Amino acid sequence: MIRKNIYLFLSRFTKGYFRDKRFYVSGILLVCISFLSLSCEKFVYNIYETERHEKDIHVTTDHNIDQLLALPLRDTLHVVFFGDSQRFYDDLEDLVESVNQLPQLDAVIITGDLTDFGLSMEYDLSNEVLSKLNVPFLTVIGNHDCLENGVELYESIYGPLNYSFTWNKIRFIMLNTNSREFNFNGSVPDLNWMHSQLLDTADYEACLFISHVPPYHRDFDKKLEQDFIQTVREAKNTVLSANGHNHTTFTTQFYNDGIWYLNTGSPSNRIYNYVTIYPFSSSSKKFDNTLMYF
Repeated sequence: MIRKNIYLFLSRFTKGYFRDKRFYVSGILLVCISFLSLSCEKFVYNIYETERHEKDIHVTTDHNIDQLLALPLRDTLHVVFFGDSQRFYDDLEDLVESVNQLPQLDAVIITGDLTDFGLSMEYDLSNEVLSKLNVPFLTVIGNHDCLENGVELYESIYGPLNYSFTWNKIRFIMLNTNSREFNFNGSVPDLNWMHSQLLDTADYEACLFISHVPPYHRDFDKKLEQDFIQTVREAKNTVLSANGHNHTTFTTQFYNDGIWYLNTGSPSNRIYNYVTIYPFSSSSKKFDNTLMYF
């Protein structure tokens, strides 16, 4: 609790300052956290550590997918989407409390940026709150999660940066689109992997794409944008593409091609998206999006 309170204080103190002075803030964090050695709680030796984070099997991707696959088949799914919970731990706690009161809910999907600096402590604090959810939750990596040793931490805590699974006859494509953090090197998003996950069309009836940076954003590799959106457009019965990164929520057919892009709400704005998915309906629209304020 002491660790959490100090980190929250520092996060609020530096909220408007760190963007261009990240190393300065990291130094503040390191010095202040060192005082925790005087407490009776476990001492954090290095805020950049990758081995000492508090492992919890219940937050791993594999565990949560197994929980989803154990659910019975149904015509309609109820999923909460949100993203960009970085540093907003009090708001995240309130969001979880609100989500747990929903009368119908199958899963929660987080569209990236669980952390602000990609630090072990931040992942621990986020998971401490998210573990209180009454339903399985799944994540994709955000650009802030890629900072420092964040990529290594994300993979060790949750699993691969790109993964897919089929739940309720829907193929979920969860992928890393943080092109800028990989220097626009042509590998993010991994289009070859993306194509390979869609080939076995007999095994699913609809698709849903989830990532952090949307393809129309300047942080998405412009050299890969057209191939990406063409893949989404041509995939079997695409329901929508859900993204975060903008810290606000809206739905748009950005490319005027019939594909809906959902940008998810953030706990910082006290809002999340409650999405009802009915992919096998005869209507053209396959989902309803309800804005939930808390």
